[in-house]
Amino acid sequence: MITLQQIADEAGVSKMTVSNVINGRFDKVSNQKIELIQGIIEKNHYVPNLSARSLVKHQSRMIALLVNAFVLDYNVFKDPYISRLFGEIETAIRATGYYTIVQTVDNIKDSITLLRNWNVDGAIFLTPQKEEDMELLRRQAICPMVFLDNYYQSDSHFLSVNIDDYKGGYIATKHLLLNGHRKIAFASYFGEKSDVISTRLKGYSDALREFGISESCIIDTFTRYEDGMSIGRDIANHKYDITAVFATSDHLALGIIKGCSLNGCIVPNDLSVIGFDDLDLCTISTPELTTVAQDVHDKAEETVKLLLRAISEDEVSRAPITCDVELKVRQTVQNISSGNQQGLKS
Repeated sequence: MITLQQIADEAGVSKMTVSNVINGRFDKVSNQKIELIQGIIEKNHYVPNLSARSLVKHQSRMIALLVNAFVLDYNVFKDPYISRLFGEIETAIRATGYYTIVQTVDNIKDSITLLRNWNVDGAIFLTPQKEEDMELLRRQAICPMVFLDNYYQSDSHFLSVNIDDYKGGYIATKHLLLNGHRKIAFASYFGEKSDVISTRLKGYSDALREFGISESCIIDTFTRYEDGMSIGRDIANHKYDITAVFATSDHLALGIIKGCSLNGCIVPNDLSVIGFDDLDLCTISTPELTTVAQDVHDKAEETVKLLLRAISEDEVSRAPITCDVELKVRQTVQNISSGNQQGLKS
């Protein structure tokens, strides 16, 4: 197989220039040289020896993406939000010249074992972790780690990137209130303590209190599409006395709309619905879903930049990064403030 020196000789450049191209450091090389070197690499089927490079530099050039398998034997990448987030992060990592390893894990001890065996330079946890698991990771200190949607801040070891979950819950609920709704349900999964969900719930509750409403309707459900369909059928069958529902995921919200329609409840005529995330599905559904939008691309970019700073620098700010959210108003909220208190007909 062709060597790095042979590629450099054929291209008429130094080994360092070839190394820069291989590792994605394109700012140091002209476009003409990049194309020339990549052509030679492709022609000769050159593959970098990552193991040798790791031994020399004490770096593997690999970053682990870890996702909790919340339900055993369930494909977590069926969740469109997780898939979209993974795609954005993998793209951002690849652009830096690093490689990505992805794994679903059932418990934190598996994560620790994998990180040690893989000898990765850093890790990103795509899903929230329990407090006791964070403590275990803190004691191990295997490599720089960034946690997404984690509010646990008892120790400065942790780097985190979140979104403004409180604002999301608040602006969704207030939009429904301003459109005349007073009987508003909050639909989410409460099976395990989640700071993300409890923070969105606080935003929901505070918005209700601003309008003098003390009663709330909490619907505890998994956030898969099929679970939303089940909740939608329950709503259509008058299990809940509501005119609107705020669901903490678009997938859940779209399932609710489908379940309602199957049982004769039409959104938004009979029920208003707001989701969370702003997936692409929101604009191809009928009606188009009003939702709290988070910028997943920006979240991914901030996450990768933060991790790379932690890998390359001694001092990194440990303050959590919080990305903004906004309400995308579409077609699933009906204004009933005119006195026409629509809702489910008995």
